Amino acid sequence: MKPHSDILDKIRKLLRLADRSRGSTENEAKVALAKAQELMTRHNIDSVLFRMEHGEAGSPSFKVDKGKVDLPKALNPADFMILSLLQSHFNVRCILTHTKTATPVDIIGAPEDVDFAIFAFNYLRQTFFRCWNEFKKTAWNPDKASYYRGLRDGINTELKAAKQRAEESYATDQQQTYALVVVDQTAAISRYVDEHYGKLRNRASRARRVDSSSYFAGETKGRTIQINRPLAS
Repeated sequence: MKPHSDILDKIRKLLRLADRSRGSTENEAKVALAKAQELMTRHNIDSVLFRMEHGEAGSPSFKVDKGKVDLPKALNPADFMILSLLQSHFNVRCILTHTKTATPVDIIGAPEDVDFAIFAFNYLRQTFFRCWNEFKKTAWNPDKASYYRGLRDGINTELKAAKQRAEESYATDQQQTYALVVVDQTAAISRYVDEHYGKLRNRASRARRVDSSSYFAGETKGRTIQINRPLAS
């Protein structure tokens, strides 16, 4: 099994390969994120199997860690979309706190998952803003929130596929073992949140009109794959 630092270095390399300043497209950036998600899933499964082989499966070896990203006091609509992606795909919980001048977000999970989630958040935030700035120049009366929602849903579809590809490369019994460990990890994260944050208030989502053309453009942007040059795996 590769060391944790090697995995994160490879993830960073994947995302650097999709840097627009190097001539890559937004779709390549999305492909790179999916490849990074697949790699991280493989790393997590390998870690579980490694502990199984060394008789550590039943030990309390799962460590809950906490990282943080600092956001402005007034959040951008993209922030909520990206945080939902992190919670859906990176085995972490995101807790928003508030100060008079900012909105710190605590990212809670296994140390490697926290590192990956923070890196992915910063990368996705740049990508969301860049996609929107390009789209609004070409669209008549575009709606930012609808576009971001579509972008989130398109990327969500690709990340699900990447995770499924990684999991299906393992035998059925290995997949089942990993699924059980994920349940245990989720429970450990929940206990940590309860102990350190107490009862949390869920943010109520407000129903709002969705501009179909902006949403469809965002979803298409998030789902379409057009690789102009090979990416390292």
